[in-house]
Amino acid sequence: MRIHILGIGGTFMAGIAIIAKQLGHKVSGSDKNLYDPMKSVLKKQNISFMEGYSPSVLKKNIDLVVVGNIMSRGISVIEKLLDSNIKFISGPQWLYENVLSKKTVIAVSGTHGKTTTTSIITWILKHSKYNPGYLIGGQPINLNAPAKLTSSKYFVIEADEYDTSFFDKRSKYIHYHPDILIINNIEFDHADIFEDIDAIIKNFHHLIRIVPRNGKIIYNHDDANIIKLIKKGVWSKKISLSTKKNNHNVDWRLLENKSTFSLKNKKKSYEINSSLMGLHNYKNISLAILACTQIGLSVNKCLDAVKSFKGVKRRMELVSKSKNLFIFDDFAHHPTEIESSIRSLKAKYVNKKILSICEIKSNSMISGAHKANLPSALKHSHYSIIVKSPLSRWTIKKSMSGIEIVNSYQKILQFIKKFYEDIDIILLMSNKSTKKLRETIINEKIF
Repeated sequence: MRIHILGIGGTFMAGIAIIAKQLGHKVSGSDKNLYDPMKSVLKKQNISFMEGYSPSVLKKNIDLVVVGNIMSRGISVIEKLLDSNIKFISGPQWLYENVLSKKTVIAVSGTHGKTTTTSIITWILKHSKYNPGYLIGGQPINLNAPAKLTSSKYFVIEADEYDTSFFDKRSKYIHYHPDILIINNIEFDHADIFEDIDAIIKNFHHLIRIVPRNGKIIYNHDDANIIKLIKKGVWSKKISLSTKKNNHNVDWRLLENKSTFSLKNKKKSYEINSSLMGLHNYKNISLAILACTQIGLSVNKCLDAVKSFKGVKRRMELVSKSKNLFIFDDFAHHPTEIESSIRSLKAKYVNKKILSICEIKSNSMISGAHKANLPSALKHSHYSIIVKSPLSRWTIKKSMSGIEIVNSYQKILQFIKKFYEDIDIILLMSNKSTKKLRETIINEKIF
């Protein structure tokens, strides 16, 4: 079958392309903006793509069009598709019908940490010779691609709450029918999709309703919104995790003692050794381990795999290192993620001065949904810069004093030149590519 994918540059849709090709289909795709790591991933997989949404792609002998959720009515290629007789389908529905319906599905949901947690589960199972299939919304450093189809009965997937397509406004994860579901955390995000936090909780409840009776729901007991969700009803086995020392009403606890972390149940304690930074990542690791134990792996076997897990591209990735400066690239684009990233760097690099640069690119950030909490998140850094999108219409409040607001990379360079002797680490944060910003800083040869 000849399949064309609209929106192929997105992490999920690139994964769909890889799996479709592995199933023997002839795959092509198009997208408005393709950037790394997915651009390089598609090239490595020999999947042809073109930039832009030209309707001319539909002139070819296409049997099926898989439509990404970036597409909307009014785009010329979509209008031509609807006028034609070409069959079309959403990515999540295609994935369920062709792959997930035949697998035991382990799905990772939540506002933050999905990509890392999904990657850890996949790596633990691969390290333990389970050889799972997977689709991850990023590029794990340990794996050759963000998606793979295997003969294993297990499939690990990042379960996003964002909507499916312009013709299916349900969340993507509703299509996955998980057997094991992780809920990492729930916060308000995707302001272009959800009206408020209650709408998000209700949406997660729809997901819980389709987990089978013999399924497992593994969740963060410390999250108040998850507790609200659980109270709405659960019909599957619950497995809870807490980081609170005195919370003995949970199945597992993640305890921090200075710089070490231990995973503990009512019988035994296990020390976690990992190269990842920050409490949030040890929560990710813990939830991943709990998921893997549900299919028969021992905690010790999981811990052994975690030692060799190297992380995910653009998740606190060290992208440049010199004698005088470290540059980290991170996907953080929500105040909670931003604060966690800064705190984890400060904990690992004590007495080092950090410049955090947050580039506003996500729909929620552009709309101003997080403007109230962004200043307090960034103020954990020694210096902070917000690169404002020209699409942003929200105003800068006085509470943001002390945080530099810029609208060009040239102004970032001016700031760095002024304070470069007092900067040891630069942390770049955005949900889009930071490659151009990184190269702008490095090529200036300030340090």
